Amino acid sequence: MKTIAIGVLFGLVFPLSIRASSDFDKWKKQFSLKASKKGLNSKFVLNQLESVSYKPKIIEKDRNQLTSDSSINYPSFIDRWLSSNPPRVNKGKELLSENRELLEQIEKKYSVDKEAIVSLWGVETLYGNITGDYDIVSVLSTLAYDKRRRSFFEKELMAALTILKEGHIDRENFKGSWAGAMGQCQFMPTSFLMYAQDFDGDGKKDIWKNKKDLFASMAYYLKRAGWKKNKEIGLLATKKGKVNFNHKKMRRPSQYNKLGLRTLDGKKLQGNWRRKIALIPHKNSPLVLRGSNYRAIMRWNRSSLFAALNILLMEEFKKN
Repeated sequence: MKTIAIGVLFGLVFPLSIRASSDFDKWKKQFSLKASKKGLNSKFVLNQLESVSYKPKIIEKDRNQLTSDSSINYPSFIDRWLSSNPPRVNKGKELLSENRELLEQIEKKYSVDKEAIVSLWGVETLYGNITGDYDIVSVLSTLAYDKRRRSFFEKELMAALTILKEGHIDRENFKGSWAGAMGQCQFMPTSFLMYAQDFDGDGKKDIWKNKKDLFASMAYYLKRAGWKKNKEIGLLATKKGKVNFNHKKMRRPSQYNKLGLRTLDGKKLQGNWRRKIALIPHKNSPLVLRGSNYRAIMRWNRSSLFAALNILLMEEFKKN
């Protein structure tokens, strides 16, 4: 019985793997022709894709990333997130002090708060400690070959190949996340081409190892997203029970106080402003009272949780 089962297994799987490999090779040739019409040399493209093979595990990750956020308990998550190794708040303050002169130069040029740059750095990659070790060309080729978001990832792959052609990084070190996000700020390749900066003027835009280019690139992205210096992303507030009012309505602090909202340390809200709220899709999560820079941070990542994480870090950094 075992021999028959194994035979059946190979009879089903082996031809499928051959077919997938054959189809993937055909796709690579078709893509090289398409890329040549966009200004990339087809021989260069085929050379970069020659050693690339289809990676089913990348597709599995893509399919399984859409999990229910409502099952996550926010307080437990945030405790783990803040106490990571290195601890996000303490390490961020240390790096702010260590890089203050450079950050102040960039803050002055781009009109973006230095605390926002370090905060995003900490949220995205734990200050460069978690950047991903996947070959960018391989993962983008696999995702571009897949039909679910082919158009999107073909554009990203073309951008990635352009980055290589322009010499900003060599192929061996062209690493990132399983979805193609790159460097210590996790830019997608198309974002790199639009926003990456050569701040030190060496002819390369290096978001992998060069802090000057990294910080400037992040600042320029935020500037283009409409960032307003010395303004808040928002304020985190708590409310007992479920939110049972229109969260799209603009309200003043006094109105939110009457509805039962309080700051994270239990105090009444104060200030002269009118804001909408954003809901975080976790259990027992706070609300985000959206500030002037909420829309800019959404341009970076359309997630209210992402905004909340940056609010937490920036508030701590601003206390210095």
